[in-house]
Parts: sequence; C-alpha cells; structure tokens
Amino acid sequence: MRRGFTWILIVTLLLALVLLGGTASAEKYTFAWIPKALNNPVFELGREGAFQKAKELTEQTPDEVEVLYVGSVASDAAEQARVVEDVVARGVDGIAISCNDPTALIDVINKAVDAGIPVMCFDADSPDSKRFTYLGVSNYDGGKAAADLLIRYMGTEGKVALLTGVPGALNLEERIRGFKDGIKDYPGIEIVTTVACYDDINQGVQVVEETMQAYPDLDGWFFVGIWPLFAGRGSMPLWEEAAKSGRCKTVAFDTLPEELEYLKDGFLVGLVGQKYWGWGYDSIQILYDYIVNEQEFPDWIDSGMDIVTIHNVDAMIEAWNTQDFTKPLPPPFPEE
Repeated sequence: MRRGFTWILIVTLLLALVLLGGTASAEKYTFAWIPKALNNPVFELGREGAFQKAKELTEQTPDEVEVLYVGSVASDAAEQARVVEDVVARGVDGIAISCNDPTALIDVINKAVDAGIPVMCFDADSPDSKRFTYLGVSNYDGGKAAADLLIRYMGTEGKVALLTGVPGALNLEERIRGFKDGIKDYPGIEIVTTVACYDDINQGVQVVEETMQAYPDLDGWFFVGIWPLFAGRGSMPLWEEAAKSGRCKTVAFDTLPEELEYLKDGFLVGLVGQKYWGWGYDSIQILYDYIVNEQEFPDWIDSGMDIVTIHNVDAMIEAWNTQDFTKPLPPPFPEE
C-alpha cells in the first residue's frame, strides 16, 4: 500500500513539473514596430512583413508573438519620441524603430533600454543611442550607387538638383553624402540646389516644380526618397515633360511599384532600392532571437540593396506582384 502511494506521488510530482515547465516556456511577446510616419507608404510592406513574421513565430514556437504597429501620423521626431514613451508605458517587450532624427531619439531610446526594453533600429539609425543593432542598407553606398546611375545616363557634365525629406535624418544625410562623394571626381557636374519636403507628398510636388521653374536647364535630379511620385501622373508637369523628353535624367531611392512604373515609362532612369519586407520581417525575428534566444548581433546588419534599371524592372515588378522577394534580380546592366 505504501509502495503504491509512493509511486502515485512520484508520478504526480513529475506531471506537475512537466506542466509547470510547459507553462513557463510559453510566453507572450509584444514588439512595437515604429516607422517614421504612418502617412509614408514606403513602410507598408515592412509592416506586412512584421505581421507575417509574428504569425510564423506564433505557429512555429511555443510562444505567442504580437506586433504593435504605431507611429506619428507625419514625420516628426518629437511626436515619434512620444510614441516610444507610450509603448514603454504599455510594457512592450521590444521595439524596432526607424528614427526621424538620430539625435532627438537618443534619450527616449536610452530610457526604454534602461527600463529593460531592448531597442533596435531599421531603415534610419540612431547610432549613439543604446539600441543593440541597426538593420538597413548602407545609405552612403546607396548614394554613391545613385551617383553612378546618374552619371551613366546624364554624362559627366550638367546641373543637378537634390530632393530630400526631413533635414538631419541620418539615412537621408548619408545618401546625400554618398552621392556627393560619387560625383566629386567630375567637376563638370554642379549641384545647384538641395530642396526638402519634410516627407510630405504635396510639399515634394511643390518644391520639385519650383526648382524646375528656377532652373529650366536642369540636367538631372536625385530624389533621395520617393515622396512626390506618390502624387500621381500629371502632378508635376514641368518635371514630367523634362524627364519624359530625356532632357532631365532622374535617379531615385526606393523601388516601390509607383516608381517602377515611372521607370518603365521613361520618366526615371535608375532606382536604388531597399529591403522593405525585411524591415519588418527580419526585425521581428531579430528582436525575438535577442530576447528569447539571447543571440548577439553586430552593431550593423547590412540588408543589401537593389539596383533597378530598364533592363531588370520587369523582374522587380513581378516580385511585387507575387510578393516574393527571395529571387535575385537580373543585373541592371546585362553587358556587365
């Protein structure tokens, strides 16, 4: 009788340990994914990537993973800082953020980390903060690639204008720095002006058209971001006429569907693209591995970049149509 009771007790204890262990290993993790602005369509694919990775992790691990998609409506560093403070107060487990300003976000990122919430950056970094890694393209190299594209199509002489978003945003400043270094060996190329649209589509249209009026003999543009192209055909008649006729060559950052159609129709000559899906998809995996698996990451994770010209634009359009970005693109210049 005593022996039977002992075995029952042992089995009960073992079962309890198993149940307790199972309960302890199954956790819920909420990660805040914060873009620069909710009104910037460039982040929409990354958002979907984040949701997809959370779904996969929930299905493939013992844990439940949730993505909190939050941000300021427009690009505003002070408002973005308040968004970070809000998710910290809500007790999220990790934060992935694209910073509007590398300096303005330092304090709030550091406060989050000091509160025990790991922070990583994607797309736009805050390197002097306590974030544990940055996932993104080398914006400096992207700017140099844009310069190479423009030189190929425009030549080594001409007047060029630059369009940027929020002055001071580290990713945009690095693209401009790379572009300027890319043309520095060509004294015949003159940057006549750099205009800012503060990530606003309508303001982008306005400053581009104003620049075309001020410099009717402009030979080239570098759109550091896509902003005015979201306004649609007919919104920038001066630029469109000069671009379509071939008088003014335009290279732009990003490879979103709107830009691909502009390129295919002859308004743009080249694009430098980022891994938008990975901004979300990879960020959530990185946060999960850092927190749950205690995996270490380098200071910068190079996501790589895509160069798109008329020679491979159809392949990139297909990638968007199928939502499959795993296939390598054909070369932008087949002769190479």
